[in-house]
Amino acid sequence: MAHSAPAIVILGKGSLATARKLQQVYPDALIHGLAGRVDGVACSYQDFGATLRQLYQQATPIIALCAAGIVIRSLASVLLEKGAEPPVLAVAEDGSAVVPLLGGLGGVNHMAREIAA
Repeated sequence: MAHSAPAIVILGKGSLATARKLQQVYPDALIHGLAGRVDGVACSYQDFGATLRQLYQQATPIIALCAAGIVIRSLASVLLEKGAEPPVLAVAEDGSAVVPLLGGLGGVNHMAREIAA
């Protein structure tokens, strides 16, 4: 299943270096940073959950540099059809762990391997 470039979503400055490394894997990816906490990114947002839900509903692959639980809770209300979901991954802020969460049919495992390489 072909998807658009992923969105790299971060909550703070501590994740920015890892986000930039991920852009080397996905050059068309845009970094989304929390307004007031992250400067110098393509997109700023005010509400993490609303941003994730919007990206998900637009079928944008999501690479969230945060705990998996935050991503799961944020997306729970919009999870519907397994076959139509975009890849969603949680990545540790320092890049040390990559957890594919959703989108098994959409290539999430392939993305996880690309990120981990």
